[in-house]
Amino acid sequence: MRILLIKPETVGIFSFTNLVDHEPLELEYLYTMFRSMGCKAVIYDRRYDLTSLKRKLRQTRPHIVCITGYITQQELMIRYCDVIKDFDSRIKVILGGSNVELNYGNYFRSRADYLYHLSGLSNLAELVRRIGKGAPVDDIKGICYRKDGKWKVNPKVIESPASLPVPDRTYFYRNKDRFRYLCFRPLALVKNSFSCPRQCSFCFCTNRNSGRYACRSVESLVDEIASLKVPAIHITDDDFLISREYLTEFVRLIRERGIHKKFLIYGRADFIAHNEDIIKELASIGLSLVMVGLESPDNDELDSYNKHTTSDDNLECVRILHENGIYCAGLFIVHQGMTKADFRRLYRWIADKDIIPTVSVFTPMQGSAMYGGYEDKLLTKDVTKQDLFHCILPPEHMSLRSFTLQYYKLSLKLAWKNRHSGLYKDNQYFRSSLFIIKVLLVKLKRLFSF
Repeated sequence: MRILLIKPETVGIFSFTNLVDHEPLELEYLYTMFRSMGCKAVIYDRRYDLTSLKRKLRQTRPHIVCITGYITQQELMIRYCDVIKDFDSRIKVILGGSNVELNYGNYFRSRADYLYHLSGLSNLAELVRRIGKGAPVDDIKGICYRKDGKWKVNPKVIESPASLPVPDRTYFYRNKDRFRYLCFRPLALVKNSFSCPRQCSFCFCTNRNSGRYACRSVESLVDEIASLKVPAIHITDDDFLISREYLTEFVRLIRERGIHKKFLIYGRADFIAHNEDIIKELASIGLSLVMVGLESPDNDELDSYNKHTTSDDNLECVRILHENGIYCAGLFIVHQGMTKADFRRLYRWIADKDIIPTVSVFTPMQGSAMYGGYEDKLLTKDVTKQDLFHCILPPEHMSLRSFTLQYYKLSLKLAWKNRHSGLYKDNQYFRSSLFIIKVLLVKLKRLFSF
């Protein structure tokens, strides 16, 4: 069986930057699994492959097309279905990814044949086997399928990342110079867990895998890291700093195996603040950057996000990371209740500290715990605006235009202040300008040749 694996082009402001770009790990997992089943699989990464979809279909003549994407790519994925079905209605189309997992109902208007709403891959393999045999699929957990003209939704199952195959990185090594996080390049991704044990109300990640956190063994994680021929690794857990025991064993095995790499992770401020000894140990084996949700310097705001952290935790976290030579990539939220004075105060708080910040606009993401409470207040239901860089709720103290101006003013001031940071040492402004022009030309081309 021939299977085409599609990663959509980037949507929104990030499509115009070449500072952060990750390998298509989700497609590499699919590629590995399908190849092990005897299928011929092809990765079609539309971020770089400028071949039109119709031409790619003519080249590969797939029996099945699998498409995975994020919420901002939802409409693209639906459009792909139309192009594929118009090309050959016999091709079976399967949609998956984080947004399909949590918001599969959004895709009922698509011409897809199946929606896969699980985190693992075992049931997807079974679905493809049944398709190949022409066998019934109605008992396969974690899929949506059409029956008698209506969508049927099969129940989910709890899964573990231990069941995932070790991904075939052929595509990654062939294109490794593309994949980076700022100065960390080339950069490989390693998936270590499903879901998150925390309950931050603005985050939908905690609801994946039916809200059940599951993690690989330390041994399997270190084995995969040891096999990677790159200098930098991003462990993609929504929070890698979960357990002192797990991290202690991780440090021991990295040292024992003689692994010398730089590590990028997500972590929480309260863990860092209360476990300085563990952070020192992690720094000694290569921890170089922590993306940490500081969110706000205000305790009331932190409580409203159900963070269970304090402003004192944030301050201690920043100190510990700085003193151990670890970049603090602080993540902050600006909310619609802020005044102009609040924006100025937030700038001063961040600018006074050793933080490389990313500031997002408060966005009730569909699939998160808080979404239902804000759904009727949204200024737009356009999913491309759920990228954390658009204001989709009415500001309370200024116009929408004024709020947007304050947000971009804050972001630009912080970027200018940190322009000489070591994180940006590889950034070449002339090359970045050429990249923006290239993206504009590609977008123009795809208007006429999708």
